Amino acid sequence: MDKPMFLKNSWYVAAFDTEIGHEPLARTLLNEPVVLFRTEDGTPVALEDRCCHRALPLSMGKVIGNDIQCGYHGLEFDAAGDCVKIPGQNAVPPGATIDSYPVVERWGWVWIWMGDPAKADENQIPDYFWLDSPDWATIEDYFHVKCHYQAYIDIQLDQTHSPYVHPDTLGNAAKLRVKPNVTREERALKCERLMPNDEPPPLWAKAAKIEGKGDSWNRWVYNPPGTIMFDVGAAQAGTGAFEGDRSHGVTVHNTHAITPETGTTTHHFWTSARSFAQEDAAMTEQLKVIRKVFLEDVDMVEAQARTIAAFPDAPTIDVAMDHPTIQARNLLSRLIDEERQSSAA
Repeated sequence: MDKPMFLKNSWYVAAFDTEIGHEPLARTLLNEPVVLFRTEDGTPVALEDRCCHRALPLSMGKVIGNDIQCGYHGLEFDAAGDCVKIPGQNAVPPGATIDSYPVVERWGWVWIWMGDPAKADENQIPDYFWLDSPDWATIEDYFHVKCHYQAYIDIQLDQTHSPYVHPDTLGNAAKLRVKPNVTREERALKCERLMPNDEPPPLWAKAAKIEGKGDSWNRWVYNPPGTIMFDVGAAQAGTGAFEGDRSHGVTVHNTHAITPETGTTTHHFWTSARSFAQEDAAMTEQLKVIRKVFLEDVDMVEAQARTIAAFPDAPTIDVAMDHPTIQARNLLSRLIDEERQSSAA
């Protein structure tokens, strides 16, 4: 039996909350077509994007009240996926139903559970309070990326690429000298690089107005299958940032939701949030370069995917700097294996 490609019993980000309204939104998630919409009271709904009559995508229909109507013959389905109306007849035949997926709206994102609905546990959704906190200013966007989702997770967790891919923004030589401190948990992986009295990443050095050497940090937490938060920033060297006083520097939380679309395409929802100069429009404009930075990652992984397709059987190697990404791959692989074994039992 082939190993499953996706972890099903877990939360994925399906959309920004602003994307979902009273018009159907079609989105493929984990190789499954899904339609998203809101009921009259604003509750988000996610259904299998397929009418059980003649298989037209329901996303081609329209929302009527709390239900969605198929655009082919007018059958209507409620939020549970049950057909509740068929034009021209009173009775609804047995089996007139489609899959409904648990959804939760939190932190400005709509999360979806693609596995067993009985196992959906909202407590597994990470605490990303800064995404919708008035104490943090945010820049956000969505990318459609032509690569396997694991490759995209890899490049986010791999900080040693930044001196080469992002030399003028996030790159600094200290990331190559300082070994990462990786901590494994049951369903999470944490990594920390503290870089004292060194050249900080140019983007944070400029934002913090650092003169000379700085103390910079890069911490991330990976919550499989596909969310990552970064606590990054820099301060003037020796001002106490590593002891808890970041008032002489800048703190940024970059948060990534990486959701597989198919085996070769990926949804990337991201937000860059800062806890300083929240009302400073000039600072917002300065930090919008982060979009360009993340698009540089997109260029890398899409080129990588094209090369892998051209050389499908070519061998690859691992090197010391791959330690964090290998640990992340192993964690996700273990969870997928456990889920497969549990389903087979």
